[in-house]
Order: sequence, then structure tokens, then C-alpha cells
Amino acid sequence: MPVRPAVISAVLVVAVLATGLTVAETHATAGVLQWTLLVVGLLMIGAIAVRYRAPRVFAVLAVLGPLVSPVATYLPLVGVFVIATRRRAVETLPVLALAVGTAAVTLYRDVPDGPTVLVLLGGAVAFQAISVTAGLLTGIRRAMVDDLRERLARAEAERAVREEQARADERRRIAGEMHDRLGHRLSLLSVHAGALALRGDLPARTVRETARVLRDTTHRAMEDLRTIVQVLHEPTGDVPDEVDDLGAVEELVAEARAVGADVRLRSTALLTVSPPGRPLAGVVHRVVREGLTNAARHAPGARVEVALDGRPGRDLTVTVTSGPSVAGPTPGGAGTGLVGLRERVETLAGGTLIHGPTPSGHLLRAVLPWREETG
Repeated sequence: MPVRPAVISAVLVVAVLATGLTVAETHATAGVLQWTLLVVGLLMIGAIAVRYRAPRVFAVLAVLGPLVSPVATYLPLVGVFVIATRRRAVETLPVLALAVGTAAVTLYRDVPDGPTVLVLLGGAVAFQAISVTAGLLTGIRRAMVDDLRERLARAEAERAVREEQARADERRRIAGEMHDRLGHRLSLLSVHAGALALRGDLPARTVRETARVLRDTTHRAMEDLRTIVQVLHEPTGDVPDEVDDLGAVEELVAEARAVGADVRLRSTALLTVSPPGRPLAGVVHRVVREGLTNAARHAPGARVEVALDGRPGRDLTVTVTSGPSVAGPTPGGAGTGLVGLRERVETLAGGTLIHGPTPSGHLLRAVLPWREETG
């Protein structure tokens, strides 16, 4: 536990006063002058409490104290110590020289024997040198402590910024996962529920089949939601992505067809012979899923074509095109899915994403670098 500055000041005052009184007893001064010098010396010693508020003024007064009052004989040691903690030679050397000169004057005045004066002056100089050295070391230690505190405060501030950025990234990632995983399922549910609501003449078999699809799709959506909730309970985890090859794309197309969507898959034979693996296949899966989701949401009933083309060493192009909606205009989305998809395409795969309306409908296309070792 660090010692309080007030305690240090009190100890210094007592030490300087006690040693100064022993010197004052040897002076044959009586009457009012004695008490006056004692009071002046006590005031000088009391200035120790404010030594760091005005260090230069205190240092000068401290080294000149013995010339005024014998009780302040050892006060110069505190003065040179305080000024030495500032680690400025332009301040320390003049104060040290003044302290040595003061010691020489007081010794020459009080001690008539010349050799004794030299011995005592040598001792005073040695004590002053020790005080200066201690002050320099104390100043260095304080500077190091201040630097460490500053670094710690800066590190804490940077850590807080990183944590806040990580939380924001995590929120965006989870939002993207919820959009990608649940959005696709919910779009399929909306299409089927809309069909049941608009068509009152459907045969019982079709209604049962549609209800079965709704049940299966709801079950899958609940599984996706359960997976995301699991990630929320484990902040260091990641939403699992089980896409290893392009077989998952065929499953997406089959699932869309099962709910009545008019989807066609067209791919080169090379993609079946040498399908891309992680993470390229996962990005392809996300692009196709986003395209099918948007088509089901914004152009229900329109024909959709999914095209895969490319080869190792070149680019892998994923294109999802959809015609205009045959069910009329639908409300637009927030666009967060395309934003997250662009980040995934550009950051994870190093590709480019193009999307927008066309004269015949809508286009979503991703061009992904396909390295030889990816497959």
C-alpha cells in the first residue's frame, strides 16, 4: 500500500526539526532574537508540506535556510532532493552549488578551526550528493510509474473500443445469420401460406401436402433458430456452417421446388467433377440462398434460374436470375441480407457481388476466385 504524501511530509518535518534543534542548542543566542530565529526556522521547515507545489521556490528557500536559522540546518537536503526529482540539470546544479555554498558559509561562521571546517564541508557535500542521487532515482521511478499508468489507461481505452467493436461485429454477424437462415425458411412459409389463403378451391390432397411442407419448413426454421440461440449463449462460438461442397446448393434448389417454386439449376460438368470446398462452397451456398429468398419474397411465382460456371485456376461465377413477379408487387426488404452477403463475398472469398433489376426481372451474381488448391 503506498504511503500517503501527508505522512511523508510529517516524517520529514519531524526529522529536520529534531536534527535542527540539536544544532540550535549550540548557538549562544538569547532573548527575542532566539525566538524569532526559531519561529522563522519552523516556518521554513513547515514549507515541506508544499514542496512539490512550488519546487523551485522551496528549494531556494530551503538551501538558504541555515543562513537565517540554525534550526533549518538540515533543510537543504530536502531542497536539493525535491529539485533533483525534476531531473533537470539546469535547475539541479545551481541549487546544489548554492547548497554547498551555504554549508561553507555556515561552517566557516560557526566553526573557527579551518581543518575541521574542511572535514565538515566534505561531509556536507557527500550528504548533498546522496540527496541529489536519491532525488534523481525517485524522479526516474515516478516517471516510469506515470508512463505505466498512462500506458495502462491507453490500453484500457483501446480495449474498451475493441470490445465495443467486437460487440457491434457480433451483433451484425448474428443479424446476418438470422436473416440468411431464418429469412429463407420464413419466405417459403409465406409463399405457401399465401397460396392457401388465396386458393379456396384446392383439393384436400394438395392442402395436406402443403400443410406437410409448412410443417417441415417450420421445423427447419426452429432448428436454425435453436442454433443461433446456442451461439448467443456461447459468445466465443460461431454459427456452424456445414457446407463442404456444392451438394448443399442442389438441396436448396430441391427444397425450393418442393414448395412449388419454378427453379432451374444449370451448372458446368466441371463443377460436379471438381466441386469447390470450404470456404468457397459456403459462399456459393449463401449467394444461392439469398437469391432464392429474395425471389420467393419479392417475385413469388416467377421463374428462377441458378447458374454455376467456372473451373479451378479461374473464376467461379454464381448467377441467380428471376423474372418479374406474377403475383403483383411486394413490399421491399431492409437490404441487410445483401449487405452481409457482400461482406462475405468480398472479405471471405475475395470476389465481387453484382445485384440489381434487369429488363426481365432481377439479377444476383457473384464472381469468386477459384484457386487450384480450393477444390
